[in-house]
Amino acid sequence: MTPNPLYLFAALTVLATGALAQQTSTPPPPAQDIDTLLSRFSDDPDHFTQTDGADLYRATCQACHMEDGRGAMGAGAHPPLAGNPKMRSKHFLAGVILTGYHAMPRFGHMMSDDQVAAVTNYVRSHFGNDFPDVITAAEVADLRPPEDE
Repeated sequence: MTPNPLYLFAALTVLATGALAQQTSTPPPPAQDIDTLLSRFSDDPDHFTQTDGADLYRATCQACHMEDGRGAMGAGAHPPLAGNPKMRSKHFLAGVILTGYHAMPRFGHMMSDDQVAAVTNYVRSHFGNDFPDVITAAEVADLRPPEDE
């Protein structure tokens, strides 16, 4: 049985196109983009190493609550931090970060009191939030569950 030349041509075209696509792949991102991306990750797999509130937000919160703090709906509901009346309470937000809330995981065992205070104060002073009272690391320590101390 002789193969149909049309099928043979189609098969060779598919193979040649795949090989060409592999040869013309997109170049890797510039080193500075990689450095920016890697700076969002912690050097310690068990603890966050960022200390700035904005950096901690990008590393821990932004994936769910979005870059603009407006939250998201999809596979899950991630409430907005922007304009959220619960942000009025520095103790509420710090407690949520420490112990979790509904489907949000707890981060207390992965952050120091200073880090929890930094990200709490960042969220409460950004995204249209303008709450002037800051939380201190000592106040966070008082909120911390005994198993995280």
